[in-house]
Amino acid sequence: MEQLRRYHDQYYGQANRELSKIHTMNALERKTGVSKVYASCGIALVGLILVFFNIGGNLITNLIGFVYPAWSSFHAIESPGKDDDTQWLTYWTVFGLFNTAEYFSNVLLYWIPFYYVFKLVVLMWLLLPQTRGAEYVYQQYLRPVFLHRATGARLSPTEMAQSARDRAAETVENLKAHAS
Repeated sequence: MEQLRRYHDQYYGQANRELSKIHTMNALERKTGVSKVYASCGIALVGLILVFFNIGGNLITNLIGFVYPAWSSFHAIESPGKDDDTQWLTYWTVFGLFNTAEYFSNVLLYWIPFYYVFKLVVLMWLLLPQTRGAEYVYQQYLRPVFLHRATGARLSPTEMAQSARDRAAETVENLKAHAS
């Protein structure tokens, strides 16, 4: 039980330091008397429950996919470094293609159980700087296609399908190797 308490205190302290940088969270804590960490966890839990039961799942996942990345993109533009600019440009490229594909397949996706939970997990993986999922998707899948198209080479639909199968098989093998 003591170890659990140490983990709580460690992560609570870390979350509290990060949330203290957000003026709105400090004001919420002062007005309600509820810790900003617990208020954030409560808000996240309510959002997750709504997504889980598909009550506004599309709206909530799209807000998550837009709001945090837009805010981070603003900060990246204003920062002197280039790394964060590249990260967020890559995210917006992947996110745009993801949303386009979702738009055209939305009728089918609606019938997939817990689709918005899956979408939320994928979006979090894509946008979190710790995972850099958008960079992975871009480097492994989109960049080769874009570069191939930029050189003027044309693939037939059969060649494109074979290339996609080859890349998918390669990814599965890489995941198996990392899991071992």
